Amino acid sequence: MNFQMRPKIALIHATRLAIAPIENTFKDLWPSANIFNLLDEGLLKDIDLLSSQQMNQRFRSLANYAVSTGCEAILFTCSVFGDAIDSVKEALALPVYKPNEAMIESIYQLAQEKKELAIVVMGTAQLSVDSLSHEIDEWANNHHVSIKIKKYAVDQAFELLCKGQADVHDALIVEAVQKNQSINLIVFTQFSMASAYQRCSQVSSVPIFSAPVIAVQTIQKRIFHES
Repeated sequence: MNFQMRPKIALIHATRLAIAPIENTFKDLWPSANIFNLLDEGLLKDIDLLSSQQMNQRFRSLANYAVSTGCEAILFTCSVFGDAIDSVKEALALPVYKPNEAMIESIYQLAQEKKELAIVVMGTAQLSVDSLSHEIDEWANNHHVSIKIKKYAVDQAFELLCKGQADVHDALIVEAVQKNQSINLIVFTQFSMASAYQRCSQVSSVPIFSAPVIAVQTIQKRIFHES
């Protein structure tokens, strides 16, 4: 099968919990893509130990290995390493995506269409909630767009997922979604939350943005546009 039919996409992870959500999303939306996983669980352990320069080099090393396999694009799946991923983008010519990059672009487009946009930035890790909220708020201020952001961390959900209790993890996220319906949009900050997306969509009266879905659709469009 030729490149146009099965482009090779590298998925680079800092936690194994992100692997299944993005694999399942590719299976649902782009099953012909030739995806493969690179996992470095030490990244999260070393986040407070390495300098920014050292972390950038760590990410570039992972990306260079992915390139050596002949991949056509790279998708990182951990949202707390934005600066390190930017260093990869600067070093490589092929498409490189942050986990939330395509989703954030969709948020920006929606904000420009509306005079005011009220969103809930929801995650199972406070660091990811704070990071994404700051990025959206900074963009809104720079572009004089009104985005009202409510932060919401789903306590204990990530710990339960780490223990293999995915159903309880998903149920906590569903409950959190049901509590946050008086807004325009709910934004999931982490790939690991994708397992709850379908259930949440069924109970939510407002749209939910989940990064894996938008990321796969965006990479697919770019690959076939450039091929």
